[in-house]
Amino acid sequence: MKFGTPDLIFLLATILIMYFLFFLPQRKKQQALAKMMSSLKRGDRVLTTSGMYGEIYAIKDNIITLEFSGTRIDFDKSAISTVVVEKKD
Repeated sequence: MKFGTPDLIFLLATILIMYFLFFLPQRKKQQALAKMMSSLKRGDRVLTTSGMYGEIYAIKDNIITLEFSGTRIDFDKSAISTVVVEKKD
């Protein structure tokens, strides 16, 4: 089986398209998540991956203490999905 120049160009084009469609957006998403994790602070209202809304009470290394209606629960930092921004009417 011989590979010619058109086959090589097609292979390289396929790899380039896969990079732009799959890998580049995933890397941007990971960078945005890392930026959000590093900017967490006490008092932020967050949503966990399990669907619970709470307010950050304390942060120590990779453990975040969230407060839910007066109850405090420790979560791993990776359990935070998003920071909730309240809409102002």
